Amino acid sequence: MTVKILIADDQVLLSRALATILGSQPDLEVVATVHDGQAAVDTVAHTPVDLVLMDVRMPKLDGVAALKKIRAKPNPPKIVMLTTFNVPDTVKAALTAGANGFLLKDADPETLIESVRTVAAGQTVLAADVVGHILPGALTVAADTLPSHVQQGLSLLTPREMEVLHAIGEGKTNAEIAAELVISATTVKTHVSNLLAKVHARDRVALAIIARKVGL
Repeated sequence: MTVKILIADDQVLLSRALATILGSQPDLEVVATVHDGQAAVDTVAHTPVDLVLMDVRMPKLDGVAALKKIRAKPNPPKIVMLTTFNVPDTVKAALTAGANGFLLKDADPETLIESVRTVAAGQTVLAADVVGHILPGALTVAADTLPSHVQQGLSLLTPREMEVLHAIGEGKTNAEIAAELVISATTVKTHVSNLLAKVHARDRVALAIIARKVGL
């Protein structure tokens, strides 16, 4: 299945570079590029799109505002926010509004491609810088300490699952975790699924928060 992608970024050269990188993959197709937030909203309304790569700062309508409008539509596409700035409030606003990921624009091509595939498959991605330096100050769990059911779930984790949770806390992708632990990407996905179930986490973002909270 081909993932249909919309790129929304006011930097024309960057948009073209992203389109070239993603378009080089047989399972990814860039169906449109736009340069402001309102154009992104309008394009989603009349063009079949599976995933939007969207800049945070754009004219006419900023990325977070456009994200909210797109998420309000029936069956909205997945949305990954792009930025060159490490702004905690922006990360919090985007994730709260329903963003499926947050990447820095200086990500290497391999990370970009892997992240798009990960989000298209229904998971969440966060740049390592976001997890390591922004997320702990931008998002917190509901209480000062982890809920008892989360603590109980953590006590049930295997050593390998703890290693995977630690890697997620560092913002690593499934491919990076697989390479580091010398296991297959499929095995990593299984561990992630087990982690989500055991600690009752909604998504990868929640796992990253838990990992940081417990000091992994």
